[in-house]
Amino acid sequence: MLWGPTEPGPAWDYYGLSTSIYDGKLFSYGYGGVLLAYNITTGEKLWDWTSGSVGLETFYENVPLVLGCIADGKLYFYSSEHSPSQPLRRDANIWCVDANTGEELWKIQCWASNLALADGYIVTVDHFDNQIYCYGKGPSETTVTAPDTGIPLGSSVTIRGTVTDQSAGAKDTPAIADEYMEKWMEYLYQQRPMPGDAQGVKVKLYTIDPNNNYHDIGEATSDIWGNYGKKWNPTIEGEYTIIADFEGSKSYGGSSDSTYMTVDPAPSAAGPIEPEPTEPTEAPFITTEIAIIIAVVIIAVIDVVAFWALRKRK
Repeated sequence: MLWGPTEPGPAWDYYGLSTSIYDGKLFSYGYGGVLLAYNITTGEKLWDWTSGSVGLETFYENVPLVLGCIADGKLYFYSSEHSPSQPLRRDANIWCVDANTGEELWKIQCWASNLALADGYIVTVDHFDNQIYCYGKGPSETTVTAPDTGIPLGSSVTIRGTVTDQSAGAKDTPAIADEYMEKWMEYLYQQRPMPGDAQGVKVKLYTIDPNNNYHDIGEATSDIWGNYGKKWNPTIEGEYTIIADFEGSKSYGGSSDSTYMTVDPAPSAAGPIEPEPTEPTEAPFITTEIAIIIAVVIIAVIDVVAFWALRKRK
C-alpha cells in the first residue's frame, strides 16, 4: 500500500461514488455532491468543492455529481441520479470547476445528460425542456455613430453605439459582462427573471484626426440594453475617423466598427456689427421777430391775391 485510507467522504456516496485521474490528481465525486482532489502520488488531500443544495425541496444533502468531461484544466460536472422524480428538482446545473484550485468558474441551470465537448463548445440535452443546448464563446457585433452634420470647433459631441450578442439563439440581444452571464443566460433561455443589476461590456474608443494622428478618446461601458455613449471634445477642424473596439471577453469574441464626423470652424467672436452713432442735427433756430415778419408777408400776399380776384370779377 502506497497511501490511504483517506478520511471518509459524504455518507450519500454510499449510493454512488466515482473517481477520475487527471494531471497528477485523483478526483472522487458522487451522490454526496462533494468533489475531493487528492495528490495521486501521496494521497494528500488538495482541496474539496461542494455542489450545494436548494434546501428542503430535495432529500439530498448536496446535489449529486456526475463528471461530464475534462478539458484545458477544467472539470465539467452535471447532476443526475438513478430515478429522478417528476417534476425534476431545480438544483440541477452544469458546473465548471478549476482542476488545480477547486474554484467554481461558472454554473448554469440544466438537467444535462452525457456532455460532449469539442473545439471549445459543450453540447448536451437539457431534460428540463428537452432541448439541445450549446455552451461556449459567442460572436459579438459593435456599432458606433457620430453626428451626421458638422459641429463647430469648441463644442462637445457624444459618441454612441451598441454591443450585441450574435449567437444563433440570442441574436441582437445585449452583450453582458461575464460576472452576470449565469443569470442573463437563464433569463434569455429559461424564462427566469431579468437581472436588473446586470452590466454590459467595456468598449474602447479611438480617433484619427485630420492630420492622421491617433488619439485615445476613452472607455465606455454598455448598459443592460446594449447601448453606450462617451462625451468628447475635438481639438482641431476637419474630418475625423471614430473607431469603437470591443476586445472580447470570456463570453464573447471581439468586434469593432468605425464612422466619420466633421468639425467646422468656430463661430466668429466679433458678433453683429452695430451702426456708428451720429450727432443729432439741431433744428434751425427761428426767433420771434422773424416769425412775425413771415406771418405779415403771408397775410399781405393773401390780400393782394384777394384784391386782384375781386377786380377781375368787376
